[in-house]
Amino acid sequence: QIDSHSFFWNIAPGAESAVSSFVTHLAVAEALHKASDVHLLQRNIMFTFFQGETFDYIGSSRMVYDMEKDKFPLRLDNIHSFVELNQVALRNGSALWMHTDPVSRMNSSVEAQVRNLLDILSSSSMGANVTLEEVEFSQPLPPSSFQRFLRARHIPGVVLTDHKTAFQNRYYQSMYDTPENIRMEYPEGLSPEETLEYVTDTAKSLADVATVVARALYRLAGGANNTSAIQADPKTVTRMLYGFLIKMNNSWFQSIIKPDLKGILGDVPQHYVAVSSPVNTTYLVQYVLANLTGTVVNLTKEECLNPEKTPNMEKEMYDYAWVQGSLDPNSTLRVPYCVRSTVHLSKALSPAFELRQWGSTEYSTWTESRWKEIRARIFLVASKELEIITLVVGIIILVFSLLATYFINAKADILFSIPRDPGAVAY
Repeated sequence: QIDSHSFFWNIAPGAESAVSSFVTHLAVAEALHKASDVHLLQRNIMFTFFQGETFDYIGSSRMVYDMEKDKFPLRLDNIHSFVELNQVALRNGSALWMHTDPVSRMNSSVEAQVRNLLDILSSSSMGANVTLEEVEFSQPLPPSSFQRFLRARHIPGVVLTDHKTAFQNRYYQSMYDTPENIRMEYPEGLSPEETLEYVTDTAKSLADVATVVARALYRLAGGANNTSAIQADPKTVTRMLYGFLIKMNNSWFQSIIKPDLKGILGDVPQHYVAVSSPVNTTYLVQYVLANLTGTVVNLTKEECLNPEKTPNMEKEMYDYAWVQGSLDPNSTLRVPYCVRSTVHLSKALSPAFELRQWGSTEYSTWTESRWKEIRARIFLVASKELEIITLVVGIIILVFSLLATYFINAKADILFSIPRDPGAVAY
């Protein structure tokens, strides 16, 4: 889930409810991408980021719908297992809880696969600063995207959270779910660049979670080598936390996005949910993932922007992006380059609108209001002292005006009489 919600429109920091999980998810992708034999794995690992989940799982329900209607490259039958990262930043000690679906586990084959999944996750945490624990068999799943897939098919899966039965997050879907809520702290006096690179304790904690998940996914995908080399980078995690929670308009985000998208880099990050069109977070997650898992290719700007005109580019498999690049150390100009990745956007619009089933109880029918600009005029009230001074000065001016008018009127015949002609002589 990459979006959040609150009572006030577009004020949704989502530090614990969204950012902690998708940042950890991105760190997992980077750790696996760096594995030397990742291209030899028997199974593919698909990282998914769902938009609109806060409004009744719009993104995940649309993916399931497209898979069932053969409108997606994969089918539900292609899914071997499902691992979801939920809220993971507010761990109590080192504990991370593994939630599973008790209904699907009644099937013996699904139960065997879930058991294998839990065992791999547990063994992957050995030697790490994370302890994975199971919840009771009969406890249902917490709110999660995995539920939409289970409604269509019994898939072995697990949801990882920092809580067992009740949320640790007191500000879930609230405007108060800020960086302070997940204990992000920086020393005073750091410059923006120093803050971007400063590794917080929160970043180290989420990197530990990402390391465990990456090692487990490696083994689930058929990896046979020792997983000790697979390690999430706390520096990457701290950069992402800074960018998605403190300041989007930072040097790293500026260097990895397209020039025509630089306008989305506002100062205050917000992850408010949308029901159809991509939001700023969607694009940023796309380009961060492309940066962490893609490859820099030697193409010109024209070739990168129009890959279909160049042979052997495999446009269906790869996405090509001409990004701004970092600033040249000796000038104020940037050095752009082309990134090739397997990151793609897919439509996240509720199937209810495509089916025109406005009263659907199967799919989300949330809509957004038409937002108009709200204006207000503020009038400042003067202090008592200023009011008294104004009154006294006004009375003084009034008295002076009355006196001046009286004396001018008394001497009017002298002040306003017509002067005599100096040339006339009287006898």
